[in-house]
Amino acid sequence: MISRIGGAVMENLFVLADDNDLEVRKNVCKALVMLLEVKIDKLMPHMNAIIQYMIIRTQDDDETVALEACEFWLVLADQEICYDVLKSHIKTLIPVLVRSMKYSELDIILLIFNFQGDVDEDQNEPDREEDIPPRFHKTKIHGTKTDEQMDEEDQEEKDDDTVSEWNLRKCSAAALDVLSNIFHEEILPDLLPILKETLFHQNWEIKEPGILVLGAIAEGCYNGLTAHLDQLIPYLIQCLSDKKPLVRSIACWTLSRYAHWVVHQPVDSYLRPLVEELLKKILDSNKRVQRGSLFGVCYIGRRSLI
Repeated sequence: MISRIGGAVMENLFVLADDNDLEVRKNVCKALVMLLEVKIDKLMPHMNAIIQYMIIRTQDDDETVALEACEFWLVLADQEICYDVLKSHIKTLIPVLVRSMKYSELDIILLIFNFQGDVDEDQNEPDREEDIPPRFHKTKIHGTKTDEQMDEEDQEEKDDDTVSEWNLRKCSAAALDVLSNIFHEEILPDLLPILKETLFHQNWEIKEPGILVLGAIAEGCYNGLTAHLDQLIPYLIQCLSDKKPLVRSIACWTLSRYAHWVVHQPVDSYLRPLVEELLKKILDSNKRVQRGSLFGVCYIGRRSLI
């Protein structure tokens, strides 16, 4: 009886999957995510089609639908079957997640009109209580964490609500983070061309998410990236002087993600220039950059003692 009910639920979800009503699409995605958590066996016969569907919905024109779909990758990453069921789709999924890490038009509007200092300089704006903690993407769902990861996520919990508590950009970055820890260097052939195109782009709205991507894969793809860090770290240090505060702030965070590499290189090659620039940015004209650089200095200091 339960099996028949489960089959009926799946049939109805598939019927509603492409409904024109965004609330219906959103709830279909939400239902599939919930089933993935508690009844994955019901999804397994259809997993290939479900993954293809969720990739499409992660690109939905409505961001609320796309966000619900993006949650699927975070939950899937916690399942033992993730690698096996996703390996044939990862080449398609990676560019989708990267595109979703770009600030949306709504994000930019909110940043400009509600939080002017997040896009431009804000030295004349009075400090707010929430200006203190650093800002970066947080992994909403993860496996077993080390004490250090838990300390870092405790700091992330203090993140401000500049745009929203949890949005598509943050969810996509978190998904790329956890998936890179499953697929490791296997995703680099698809990611490196994207990084080459975005990191050096003249448009800051394309360049900024490229830097975020580099930070998101720092842990999972570390072994494959080490051959490129002698060029990437100096470039990221240059980005600390970018005219756009959002680029400077994300560069602070991404550099902190590679602190374990920097502190094991000759001091004068990377560590000294990095710390000097971060210390300068503590006096930056933008508060977001100030707190990002302060976090970077503290984190590098902690890594130096390990």
